[in-house]
Amino acid sequence: MDKNYQRLWKGITKTNDETKAVQTLIGILADKEGRNFILHLGRSDAGLCIDILDRVSHDLRLLPAFVVSDGLARASQSIT
Repeated sequence: MDKNYQRLWKGITKTNDETKAVQTLIGILADKEGRNFILHLGRSDAGLCIDILDRVSHDLRLLPAFVVSDGLARASQSIT
């Protein structure tokens, strides 16, 4: 099933729900074709995409660090 990335992106640009925008963007970026779509966005849309990803990266700093080994994610523990 092909995704309509243009329609999904339009939904991101129209929503006031930041969580929904992030979830939709993740869905687009999960597919090779979606990543290609994002790579070809115009300047203003590319800037919006970067802004969304930047806000997510700031929020992730509040979460504990995770280590992935053997396909399992575990919270890393600092040695004190």
